[in-house]
Amino acid sequence: MRRRAQRGVAVVTAILIVAVAASAAALMLAQQSATLNQAALLASRAQADAYAQAGLDWARGILADDARQGPVDTLAEGWAQPLAGLPVERALVGGAITDLQSRFNLNDVVVNGRRSDPDVQILTRLLDRLGLDPGLALAVLDWVDADQDVSGGGGAEDAYYLALPRPHRAANRPLVQLEELYAVRGFDAKTVERLRPFVTALPARTPVNANTAPPEVLEAILPELSRDEVAALVASRAARPFQSRADLKARAPKAAPSAIDASLDVGSASFLVRVTVAQDDVQAGTEALVTRAAPGTLPATAIIWRRPLY
Repeated sequence: MRRRAQRGVAVVTAILIVAVAASAAALMLAQQSATLNQAALLASRAQADAYAQAGLDWARGILADDARQGPVDTLAEGWAQPLAGLPVERALVGGAITDLQSRFNLNDVVVNGRRSDPDVQILTRLLDRLGLDPGLALAVLDWVDADQDVSGGGGAEDAYYLALPRPHRAANRPLVQLEELYAVRGFDAKTVERLRPFVTALPARTPVNANTAPPEVLEAILPELSRDEVAALVASRAARPFQSRADLKARAPKAAPSAIDASLDVGSASFLVRVTVAQDDVQAGTEALVTRAAPGTLPATAIIWRRPLY
């Protein structure tokens, strides 16, 4: 009887040992599988990042080559055509180049440290044209200028921002990226998204490219022209792009020549490059502000800032 009991204990012990060993082996295999999967994902991510960098370099090359073709930039040129789903080994690479000088530069409201009334008026008209509060122009002005003087009823300086539930100060410097508007008085997500296609934040004063600007921006710069006249001007440039400011003045005789000289041009030097990569189960992307130098100047292009998309 005792021997049978001992045998039973031995059998149970052996089963337990086998079960523990099997569990340990299963755990080790699961851990090894997870490690291998993680390593594969890391490798795919590294490869996707490399493709994104290559895409950015490719875009810079296109912009540099385009600069050698002449000073006029239009939406019919090669740089303006998006690249969608180009297969590269196991990845799909897409990209697009956007002319940021088709948009009004918010930093232009301050010139040489002082308020630029003509540019504040352009921004005010643009906001009104888009159905937004025109007073937001003063909030942008106070965010960008270096002083603590509040500009009218729509402006705001440190006293306003420090009284918020999440206090902060006015930047009192040029905007670096458009997303900074979320911190400016009166701007919420809906307002920023409505404004995004028509404004930008560039480090230097930049004219708007009349060949690529949307009608809303041209209307804000050239208030002497009616909406229909601006629409006709936009339609005409598709068939015959503006070749110079003089050409633009001749084709828009009602527009103020001083406004064209101060705020418009026919070429661009600042672009937003956006590259997306799908590599196996990995999605990667990057976007960068790229500026282009005059032909013969080195480097031909420069990256002002770069950030991941996701």
